[in-house]
Amino acid sequence: MPNEKLPTQPFLRTAIFASLLGLLLAGCSSPVAQPPASDPPKVTETGAQRPPSSPPIATSTSTSTSTSTSTGATTSASTGATTSAPAAPKAWPEVVAEVQSGVGQLSVTRCDGSSTGTGFLVAPDLVVTAAHVVDQASAITASLDGTAIRGVVLGFNKLADLALVRMNTPVSGHQFTFETIEPALGIDVAALGYPDGKTLTLTRGVVSGLHRDIDLGIGFIGDMIQTDAAINPGNSGGPLLGQDGLVSGVVSAYLPQAQSTAYAVAASRVAKAVKEWQARGVPLAPVDCGGAPAPDSGVFSMKVSSSHDQANNVGQALLLHGQGINRGAYAAAFKQLTPELGASFGGEAKWSEGLGSSYWTKLDVVNVIGAGNSLVVNVLLQTRQDAAHGVAGQTCSDWRIAYTMAWDGAAWRIAGTALPHGGPQACT
Repeated sequence: MPNEKLPTQPFLRTAIFASLLGLLLAGCSSPVAQPPASDPPKVTETGAQRPPSSPPIATSTSTSTSTSTSTGATTSASTGATTSAPAAPKAWPEVVAEVQSGVGQLSVTRCDGSSTGTGFLVAPDLVVTAAHVVDQASAITASLDGTAIRGVVLGFNKLADLALVRMNTPVSGHQFTFETIEPALGIDVAALGYPDGKTLTLTRGVVSGLHRDIDLGIGFIGDMIQTDAAINPGNSGGPLLGQDGLVSGVVSAYLPQAQSTAYAVAASRVAKAVKEWQARGVPLAPVDCGGAPAPDSGVFSMKVSSSHDQANNVGQALLLHGQGINRGAYAAAFKQLTPELGASFGGEAKWSEGLGSSYWTKLDVVNVIGAGNSLVVNVLLQTRQDAAHGVAGQTCSDWRIAYTMAWDGAAWRIAGTALPHGGPQACT
């Protein structure tokens, strides 16, 4: 905690600073119950990391015994018959360039924790993801092309591990199409998503099995696609793509004891569910954690102005922390602090008592300084609160804060704060 003196109410310092310190971490961590002793496949937000795959190859090659005709058709050397030339598969960099604008990172706040996952557009305001990514969500933010948008669950099937999220603002990213035929065994595929809170990542593999019945600990999901593409926490809900850019499946789970075995829900099943859910007009109500200080959904606008390679990851940590505070999910928000900083507040109960009516309304990650396991993050943060809880009676405050962030091996956590430019100014 900084040593600056703040005026008026004795609980003010705790209320304001606790709200600032509680909204910062989550990245890709997701506390869940331990799996049963039989070690079923794990959903990709949790569990041990898997080694990354090789980077995509920028070129593709093929061989042929046919000769070209003047019309662009090919003539068989053995029969002389003329057939149409099959289209050459696209190189993976070309596929990614075409579709990446439609893949987003989902930041999900629950009452007892936070996590990130992946989703992809099927309409300007509809995102497909895995059910376990948004299960028990109190707040959902979809980040597409640098814009953070509020989401609500429109369709949900836990036993199929599928969900459809409707965003409150349409976007112009790529809209994916589902494959209409079953992928062939051995065909090249790739998972596109945000593993371990990293930026958009492609991991390649092949379809290594079909019609798999997989027990995720809540019941069997049938007809799943098996792949050896590397899947890590955070990939959940992302598309499993063919080289034509069509969706073959939705990434769901992996076997922790087998580093080359992951699973996706088949496209045929996903397409049917999406068609049914699109006709719905009433979304599922978000989980109420009780005592939320922010009105409506608690989602606030976030901007990442820094070009540092960890700026987006830190931004997601801040976003999840802020959602936790705003929705009254104080256990989730408190977990974003380092244990040392949390202990300095006297524990979660005392920390949350001092939050008062403060909640976050706007965040800008201005710059990030440092490297390795410790960073200093300078942000512009706007909060709202009752006059009794605001500095000098402010009901809207603009803060310039320097956060010290520490990497704990799984996520960025808040290790300290400072006010290098002094206290907050009233909003203009």
